Formats: sequence, structure tokens, C-alpha cells
Amino acid sequence: MKKVIWICPVNDGEAVEIRNLLGDAGETFIVTRQPWGATWQALETAVVTAVEVLLAQDPHTEVVGIELGGSTRWNGRNIDHHNYKGDDRSNPKSSLEQVANEVGVTLNRHQTLVAINDVGYIPAMEAFGATPGEIEVVRQQDRCAQNVTPDDEAQAVEDIENAEWRGRKVLIRCSKGGTSAHTDRLYRRYDECLTVAPAKWIYFGRKARALDALNLPEQHWCGGDPKNGYFGIIAPSEMSQAVILKKFWEE
Repeated sequence: MKKVIWICPVNDGEAVEIRNLLGDAGETFIVTRQPWGATWQALETAVVTAVEVLLAQDPHTEVVGIELGGSTRWNGRNIDHHNYKGDDRSNPKSSLEQVANEVGVTLNRHQTLVAINDVGYIPAMEAFGATPGEIEVVRQQDRCAQNVTPDDEAQAVEDIENAEWRGRKVLIRCSKGGTSAHTDRLYRRYDECLTVAPAKWIYFGRKARALDALNLPEQHWCGGDPKNGYFGIIAPSEMSQAVILKKFWEE
């Protein structure tokens, strides 16, 4: 079998489980510490050096990046299931499921729930039959992997108290940046949610694909179940903000 070097972020619960799966399977993987929005171009110097040392030892080794945006390096390929600006990588299977298929392993129940959560969030886990305890474990793991701190959790409570509601829509202005600490606390209370911070805006709800279709100029992505998807955009301009808000508040 062809040797593979996997480049794996650990910026959410799914990424953590992918790293664990690769380690248990004895695969060669290198971790990049980039947060959400990780790219091939922003790989750390240590990661680049490690890949090039391995390729020097065996030039025929394949490099596979997991959820890394932008153009590949080392003639590598991507495993993903998101739709980025100008780069549609949509896939009915989560990245965790795709990696498991390639490595030839079967996901256990927890890994299966992590994969379901990454695509369809809590509603999809509930539909699968997950218990409240299982859902809490998956969500806590996800927040921990996103580096959500106790201070972030406390700030989320304050931000939610000051949120703007219109029916079942909620706009949250996040003091420390939009995090899952906000949306987890509001689960079942909203149909659409927009978390707003200077560095990043994130939307959750049925309009994720519609927002993506606006093709705004800033770096953005979308994914998840079309009925309950997500859309993120990096540092939107005032014009892009106005467009997003108009779309968000309309029926």
C-alpha cells in the first residue's frame, strides 16, 4: 500500500477523533495547531519541515490534508466536506467517516456521534438516538478542542443576556469572538442564530447555503445539514455585514 502522511488540525471534536483514529491505526500524521480556517499555506514551519524530511526519505509518499483550505502542497490532496469560497468540497460523509474508510476501520459509537455532530449538530445526534449524556460528552469535547475556556463560557452567558431577538432569530454580539459556548446554551431556543465578532461571523440555521451563495469577497465557508447548516466568514466588511444582516432578518 502507498505510504501516506496525514496533516491533521485539532481544532474541533471531529479533528481530535481523526487524530486519535490515525494514531490507533498506526498511520503517520502531523498535527497543525491552526484554528478553524486552517490552510495549506499557513502550515507551521515545523510541520513543513517534518513533511519534507519524510518525503526526502520516500518521495513516493502521498500527502493528505484534512480540512485544509487553499491550494495543496507537495502534490497532496484534501479530505473535506465543506464548501469554501471558490472551492466546493461538499461530501455526504464527514471527514472522520472518509478517513475511517480510507484507513479501513469501523467507527465506534462515540466516533459515529462525533461525525454526526459535525454535520448535523445536536438535532442529528438526537435523531440517531443519542442519549442526553452522550450529547453532552460530544459537545464538551468539541468546545474543549476549540479552546473554549471557562472565561469564554462565562462571557457567553453575558453575551446571551444582551442578545437581540426577533421571534426565533437571535443575533449575539460576542465580546470574545463567536464560540460554541453561545449556541450550545441556546439550543432549542432559536431557529436561526448569528454570532458576530470583529474577526469572524458565524451563522447557524436553514440559510447557510443561501448566505454562501451570496459569494461575498471575504474568506468564507459553509457546511452541515441544509436544514440546519452553518456559514462562517472572516472579518466581513461593512458592506458584507449589511448584506448578511439583511439576509438573516428576512423571512
